[in-house]
Amino acid sequence: MLSRRTAMMAIGGALAGAGMLPAAARASDFADGAGAFVKDLADGAIAVINEKGLPLDRRIARFRELFMGGFDVPAIAQFVMGRAWPRATDAQKRAYLKAFEEVTLMTWALRFNEYNGETLKLNSARTEGRVAFVESVIVRPGRDPVRVEWRIERPAGAYKILDIVVESSSMAVAQRADFSAVLQQSQGKVDGLIAALNTKLAKLTDKAKQIAQN
Repeated sequence: MLSRRTAMMAIGGALAGAGMLPAAARASDFADGAGAFVKDLADGAIAVINEKGLPLDRRIARFRELFMGGFDVPAIAQFVMGRAWPRATDAQKRAYLKAFEEVTLMTWALRFNEYNGETLKLNSARTEGRVAFVESVIVRPGRDPVRVEWRIERPAGAYKILDIVVESSSMAVAQRADFSAVLQQSQGKVDGLIAALNTKLAKLTDKAKQIAQN
């Protein structure tokens, strides 16, 4: 049976979809929902981390579910590729998206593997147009906290992360700059960027294998 809170949220969502709620109410619902989404995603990641004895390959598979469900991977990948995206062929776009997804997933999975008791504290959430901004702090035992802002959209009714801003530094913007440098080194050739990503993926995969063997 639905709780009263769940039922009211469902009714509110239906009214918002039908355009029957004031804009301010819809924005508030979006912000609140985005905050809950970030918390659920963080809780899911921590649950995987705290599952003792879980083999690394299983851990990575669980992170993949969280990553693909929580991030707007195609939108992020297109943004960080920058001006090279429109001139890429369909085959290049597919190869790039696959490499980008795997590199990002492995990077985050290995970082989470080094988790050492950090917790996420949500502070506030607001909306600007179609994007919700969730302010949070990562609390680290014995170390200074880290301010993190999550930028979230809601395409087709599902919350998706567009960017993570750590201490005022956008990860997507930083990655776009990195990719731009790689493209410049390869004379603007998309295949050069794809090759660089695959090389990085091979290194991350080797690192994962070493961790699994220890």
